[in-house]
Amino acid sequence: SNIARGLICSTMFCVFPLESFVARHVIMENLFQGREAHEGDDHVVLDRWDRRVATTIALYISVLIPAIYCSDVGLVLAWTGTVAATTLSYILPGVLFIGVHGEEFLDLVESNCGTGYLNALLWNL
Repeated sequence: SNIARGLICSTMFCVFPLESFVARHVIMENLFQGREAHEGDDHVVLDRWDRRVATTIALYISVLIPAIYCSDVGLVLAWTGTVAATTLSYILPGVLFIGVHGEEFLDLVESNCGTGYLNALLWNL
């Protein structure tokens, strides 16, 4: 079992920097987006070293604190599985249906509920 733990540790040691790089890139683009990021010129947002360091430290701490307090990894896997299963089984099919049949869905809502409900629905989106 110690060999397996060592292999898992080495895998995490190699994977964490790759995952944190992607997470940092997404966080920086979403938090610090300006006019330049919307026009495709995102290097202006990503080149600021102070933002990059602060985002990296915040991301590292947000991963480190649960890792310190959670001694049972099964609990983390259970929560991850619960959220993923709920999303896949209840939310994703509706989103895909609306994405594929969007106009038909809006026509159906308008014919059954009226235009006032449709306007309120679209206003809240």
